Amino acid sequence: MGENVGTEELLFMMKRISLDMTARMEKCLRYKDVTGVQIYLLVYILRHHPDGTYLTELCREIGVTKPTISALIKKLREKGYLYFHEDPADVRRKKVLQTAKLRVEGEKFLEKADRMETEICSVLDDQEKAQLWRLEKKIILQFARMEHDEKSRQEVYLP
Repeated sequence: MGENVGTEELLFMMKRISLDMTARMEKCLRYKDVTGVQIYLLVYILRHHPDGTYLTELCREIGVTKPTISALIKKLREKGYLYFHEDPADVRRKKVLQTAKLRVEGEKFLEKADRMETEICSVLDDQEKAQLWRLEKKIILQFARMEHDEKSRQEVYLP
């Protein structure tokens, strides 16, 4: 394992994996007028939040911004897969729930996602998967530290 990999190459490889993953989702998961990325969000909700969840919870878990997740959910609401249930105690707090349409078509989405995930990860053994998971978490934590440091620096310079 004497391969010397530079930082630039490593970052470009991560970007390429991200782009390839998005392209693979579009190819494998696209369904009628729903994009592969939208389907994968539905799959996430089906797997992890069968009883519903909140936008802020999804943002934190998935690691995307609130405007991004809001736009995805808005499109999925328009297509009849999700709906909001307002909290009577706080109208700003809306729970994202599955519609009957998603419950009917969801099994098909789950099967397609399982096949895609299995194919992508078939080149890794269990030890490699665990190692990759640890490395990815390490990088995500570094992004969080960098974001925190940037916010701290900005607060110092505010009038």
